[in-house]
Amino acid sequence: MRREDLAHALATAVTDVPGVAALGAGTGIEPATYFPGGKVVGIRLSDPVEVHIVADEVPLPPVAVRVGAAAHAVLAGAGEDRAVQVIIDDVVAAALERRHRS
Repeated sequence: MRREDLAHALATAVTDVPGVAALGAGTGIEPATYFPGGKVVGIRLSDPVEVHIVADEVPLPPVAVRVGAAAHAVLAGAGEDRAVQVIIDDVVAAALERRHRS
């Protein structure tokens, strides 16, 4: 699978995970996979693969576990055996407000 196709597949799988509002842009150097003609922000195809997210659900650990599982499934389907690191860059304020009301 081409690098850009893998990055796009990971982005799609991760953003479909309940509790993920969007891919994250990091807090310093932009985490991204670059390729001719574009990039996928929030996915860094390194070892380990970095997946940066903005969460819209708390508690955060279950969201991170689901994101890791989704990323591993995509990587396994592509024949890739890499570790995945999930980084939560931000949390949508509404998620925290819902948590405080419960």
